[in-house]
Amino acid sequence: MRAFVLGLALLLPLSAAQAQTLPPAPVPMQPLKITGACSQERLCQLKRFYEVPNFRIGGTYELSAPDKWAQGGEGGTTLESLGAGPLKTAYIALGTPVRNAAGEITNAVIVNAFYSGDATDMYAQWVEGTPLSGGAVIGPGKAIDTNQYYVVILDALGLWGTSKPSDGLGQKFPQYSYQDMVQANYRMLRDHLKVARLALVTGASMGATQTYVWGVMHPDFMNGLMPVGGTSQSDGGDPVGNWTFQLMSAAIESDPQWRATGGNYYALPKDKHPNQGVAFGWSVLLLTGFDFDFRSQQDWAKVQPDIFYWNPPTPQAGASVNKRALLFDAVDLLWRNRAGEQYNINDELKRIRARTLVMHIENDQWLTFDRAKRTVERVPGADFVHETSPVAHYGVFSILKNREFDPTVAAFLGDVSRLTRNQELTAKSYRTPSVAADITPDKSFWNSFVTYPFPVKKTTAKDSRGIAWDIGYMDEYAGTAKDPDVLVIIHGKGAFGGHYGNIMRIALERGLRVIAVDLPHYGMSGPGNLDKSPARTMQEMREVVHEVVVNQLKVQKAAYLGHSMGGQIVLGYALTWPEAVTRLILEAPAGLEEYPREVTVAPGKKLDLFDPAFAHDFDKWKATWDQTGLREREKSLTAQQVDDFFHFRRRDPVTGAVTPQRSGYFVRDSEYARLHTAQRIGMIKGDPREFQQWVDVFIFDIYAMVSELQEKDPQSLYKRLTDIKIPIFLAFGDKEPFIPGTAFNGLNDLSRQLILPFMRRMNAAGRDVQLKIYPGTAHFIHTDEPVAFAQDVVDFVETGRVATGAPASVDRLIHGAPAEGPAPAATAAAPTGLNK
Repeated sequence: MRAFVLGLALLLPLSAAQAQTLPPAPVPMQPLKITGACSQERLCQLKRFYEVPNFRIGGTYELSAPDKWAQGGEGGTTLESLGAGPLKTAYIALGTPVRNAAGEITNAVIVNAFYSGDATDMYAQWVEGTPLSGGAVIGPGKAIDTNQYYVVILDALGLWGTSKPSDGLGQKFPQYSYQDMVQANYRMLRDHLKVARLALVTGASMGATQTYVWGVMHPDFMNGLMPVGGTSQSDGGDPVGNWTFQLMSAAIESDPQWRATGGNYYALPKDKHPNQGVAFGWSVLLLTGFDFDFRSQQDWAKVQPDIFYWNPPTPQAGASVNKRALLFDAVDLLWRNRAGEQYNINDELKRIRARTLVMHIENDQWLTFDRAKRTVERVPGADFVHETSPVAHYGVFSILKNREFDPTVAAFLGDVSRLTRNQELTAKSYRTPSVAADITPDKSFWNSFVTYPFPVKKTTAKDSRGIAWDIGYMDEYAGTAKDPDVLVIIHGKGAFGGHYGNIMRIALERGLRVIAVDLPHYGMSGPGNLDKSPARTMQEMREVVHEVVVNQLKVQKAAYLGHSMGGQIVLGYALTWPEAVTRLILEAPAGLEEYPREVTVAPGKKLDLFDPAFAHDFDKWKATWDQTGLREREKSLTAQQVDDFFHFRRRDPVTGAVTPQRSGYFVRDSEYARLHTAQRIGMIKGDPREFQQWVDVFIFDIYAMVSELQEKDPQSLYKRLTDIKIPIFLAFGDKEPFIPGTAFNGLNDLSRQLILPFMRRMNAAGRDVQLKIYPGTAHFIHTDEPVAFAQDVVDFVETGRVATGAPASVDRLIHGAPAEGPAPAATAAAPTGLNK
C-alpha cells in the first residue's frame, strides 16, 4: 500500500514506439511548488491532466443509486466552493485504442497507482521494468499487451499530479475516500478519454485496493479485475493495517513544527515544514515493509539510512527517510492515511461481477495474507494466486511477472482477452440475477423472490397429450441482423433457465439471439403448473420446447445447448426434429449410458424402479420410489446441508468439522454458483406447494431420464444416437461427480465406460463430435469456467469448431495434474448417479 521505488537506478528511456502510442492531450500543467506533479521527473512529459469541474469530495456513496454520486458523493464539497480550481486528474496513456460505432474506447486497461506513487512510478515498474518488478509486464506482446489494449495508468486523488491538500488548501481540503479516488478517475475516463468499457482494472498495493473499489462501484464497467496485493478493509476490522496508518500519522503529528503550527505551515519554506515527522512516519513503515528475516540479515550500514533520528549521529543515519520527507507533504499523507482508516467494503464485495484474479504476497506484513484470503472468499468466482517474496510487501511489483505463465493467471488473462476481443454488442437487458433475502411462504417463491438475468416472458404450450403448460422463458437479441444465429438453452434437472445468464450475456454480446426455456415444473414454469402431475415424460418436455421455440417463436433452425438432463433432452429433440437443429452443445450431458430396470437398493432388496407404468401415474411411481427414501431426504435437507453439498463439503453432525467430499455442484464459488445455491435454499422458506412440487420433480426426473435409456430396449435413446448427423460439441469437467450413474448401472469410469465408447460409435458412423475436457471444473462447467466455456459455445455455434487447448490443460500435459489429497466418500450425495 505504501510502496515506493526504493531508489533503484533502473529506469530506461522512453522508446520511439511507445512515444508514438501516446494520445494528443492538453499541455501539462506547471509542476506544483510544494510537491511535484510527478514522482519520476524524467517521465513527467508522458503525464496528461484533465479537470473535473464541480466534483464533490467527502460525500456518501449509496451504491444502489449511482445517479446520485455521478458528480461525487452526496453531501460532499467541491474545490470551487473553497476558492480553488476544479479537481485535477492525471494519467499516462499508451497502447492501441479500439473504438465502437460511437467512437468510444472499448479495450481500455487501467492501472491504479500505489500509496506513495503515481503513473510515472507504475510506468517505470511495469512498462520499462525494474529489478524490483523483475521486468516489464505492459507493452507489445507482454502480459498486458499494448497491441491489444489501450492502457491508462492513473494517479490517485490526493498525491502527485492530482488535486491534493498541498495545492493550497492544506487542512481545508475535504477529507476524501477511496470511493472519491475511483469516481474522479471514472469521470476522467468517461468524459475525457471516452472510455465505454474497461477490459481490465488492476494495480499494486493501494492501487489494488482501488481495484476492489472499482469492481464494487462500477460492476458492469469492466470485464476483469486483478488486484495485486491490496485490501478490502483497513479500518478497525484489520488491526494491523489500521494500526500502521495510525502509527505513521502519529509520527507526523509528533513533529515539533507540526505541533507549533497546528499543521498550518504552508507560509514557511519547504525546509521548515514538519519534515522530521514525515521522515519518522516513513521509518515506521519501513520497519515492517520488508520481511523480518530479510531485515535481520542486512548490514547495519544498509539499515541505518531507514532509521529515524531526532538528532542523527552521522550523515548516513536516517539519510534515506530524510530525503524522502522532502518529496512529500505532511497533510497530503495524513489525508491519505485517514481515507484508509475508515475503509471497509467487505459487505459490498458481492457486487463484483467482473472476472476476478486476486494476487497477494503471503508474507506481507502490512496487508496481511489472512485478510486477503477472506476477501477472496467474498468475491464471487475469484481466483487466487499467491507467493512468498524476500522483500515482503514489495513483492507486489514482481508477482505478475513471476506468475504470468502460471495456468491460473494465463487463463484469467485469456478470459479478459476473449471478453474484450469478442464483445460486439451490449446486452442492455441484462440485470443482476438474485434471490431475495426476505422470503415468505405466503407468496410465490419464483414470481416474487427470484430475479432472472433477463426479463421472463410467459406463454402456454401443449404437449401431445393436450396438457396446456404455463411456461416461462427468456428470448433476447442485442443486434439488428434480420436472421441471426440462434442458441436455445435447456437447463438441467433441478436447475432453471436463469442459471445460464453468463452464457446468454456473452452470446448476446457476440451477436446471437438466445432463448432459454424453463421446463415444465421448473423455475418460472413452476408456479402456474401446481395443479399438474409431476409425472410427465422427457419426450413431452421436448414437445413443449418445440411448441414454444418453433411453433410460437417461429425459430425454424437453431443450435441447442443442453446441460445435464437438458443434454439428454436435446439429444432426443435432435432425433425427433432433425430439421430444427443445426448444432448440439452437450454440457456434462445425461443420455450417453444405459441402465437396467431393476436396481438393488439394499442388500437382498431389488426394486423395479423404471417400470413404464410410472410414466403418467405419480402415485404408482411414489409407492415404489419412496422406498428409496430419496424424496423425503431431499425435502428434509437443511440450508447448511445444501450449501455444503453444493460446494463439495461434508460436515460432521457431531463435531461440525468440515472436510472435502467427492460429490458436489460448484468447484468455483462464482456469481451463478451463489445464485443456484440461494435458489435451492430459498425454496425451503418459500411457498410449500412450490417446494413440494420441485422436490417431486427433482426425484421423478431420475425415473424420466433412465426410463428411456433401458439397456434391454431396442429403441432406447442411447441406441439411436448415431442417427444424429449434425455437429456435436461434447464438454465435460475433469472433476465430473455425477456421470456415469454409478448407483443405477454400476459404471464408474467416465472416460473408458462412457466418453470413449460414445466417441467410437459416433466416429464409426461418420459423425462430427468434438470433445473438450475442462480442467478444474465439475458438473456445472458454465459456472466453474464462466468465460472460456461460454466463448467456446459461441465459437461452435458460429463456426462448428472449438479450440481444445487451454493453459491448464497444456500445463497438465507437460507437468501432470497437481497433487490432491484423497477425499472421503460422498455420503451426503448418495445415490451419486443422475443427481444433477
